[in-house]
This record gives sequence, structure tokens and C-alpha cells, in this order.
Amino acid sequence: MPKAFSDAEREQIYKRLIEAGKECWEKYGIKRTNVDDLASLAGISKGTFYLFFKSKELFFMEVMQQGHDEIKSRLMEVIMTQQGQPRERFVGAIMAMYEEIRQNKWLLSLMNDKSEFEYLLRKLPTEQIEQHIMGDDDDTKQLLALFGVDSKVRPEVVSAALRGMFLMLLQQKEVGAELMDDAFQLLLEGMALRIFEEEQK
Repeated sequence: MPKAFSDAEREQIYKRLIEAGKECWEKYGIKRTNVDDLASLAGISKGTFYLFFKSKELFFMEVMQQGHDEIKSRLMEVIMTQQGQPRERFVGAIMAMYEEIRQNKWLLSLMNDKSEFEYLLRKLPTEQIEQHIMGDDDDTKQLLALFGVDSKVRPEVVSAALRGMFLMLLQQKEVGAELMDDAFQLLLEGMALRIFEEEQK
């Protein structure tokens, strides 16, 4: 019979698992990490791991979601402190998010290895991926609302465009690593021009 944990114990175990996941993701990648590694690093048994997550892949999806939430929090900080016109603030905020990902070693390790990302997508249930995309769309709606962009601009299209741009990080060799930052900013500025021009019509 599984051990019952208090809410405080569950929270601590969850935090230790997420940190273990980030460490393993950065050092070994998702495919080479096993549940024994994660449990050992978090100081729990393998059985306890499965009380929290049904699979290694669902666990790494949660780690990725935590990274997403951290970046979103940073994005909101930037938006609230920036000055200037809405279009400039939009570009500055997304560039700050881009820089945050570039500085985040464990998340960047996924972005730099296309096979790891594809592996995770193959192993995750379709509904989990769809839920993540819907979450992105909701976040984009909130982001556009902060800049006063109304329903004339389709948030799901902006969300898809942003996902595509961030997926460029998986293609650094093909794009050219030395050109990546400038290429990203150019695409972002083009998107912002379209979004905010639509608003002025």
C-alpha cells in the first residue's frame, strides 16, 4: 500500500522531482534518463515517482510546463516595466522571452536537440499536446489583451506563428547559429508590424 504523504511533503517531493528533471534533461536528455535516475536524485523510491506521474514522458512534459510558466512570469515582469509604444513593448517582451530561453540551459538542451523534442511529442498522448497548444493560445490572448489588441487579430494565428519562431531554435545549424538572434528579431518585428497595423485599420 502506498505511503500517504502530507500536502507539505507532496509539495517538497514535487519540487525535488522538477529540479531532478531539469538536471537530468540538461546532462543526459530525455531519452537517456530513466525513472530510477530521477527518483534517486529526488531522494524518493521509484514507486513514489509513479504516485506523482504515470510516465517519464508525462513527467518531462510537466518539467517543460514549469519552464514555460517561469518564462511567462518573466515576460509579464518585462511587460509591466517597459515604456514606449505597444508595438515596441510587444517586440521587447517577446525578445526578453527568447533571451530567457537562450539562457535556460536545461530548456535550451531540448531546443538544441531536435530528436529529443520529436521523441517527447511521439510519446505524449495527443490530448496532452492539444491541451498545451490551447494553453499557448490562451496565453497569447492575454498577451494581446495587455497591448489592447482586440479580436480583429486572431490570437491562435499569432500563437502558432510564435511557436514556429521558437521552433527555429531546433534548426540552428540550418538557419545559421550566428544569424539566429537577428533572424528571430526580424520575423518578430514583421509579425508585430502586421498585428499593430491591423489594430490601426
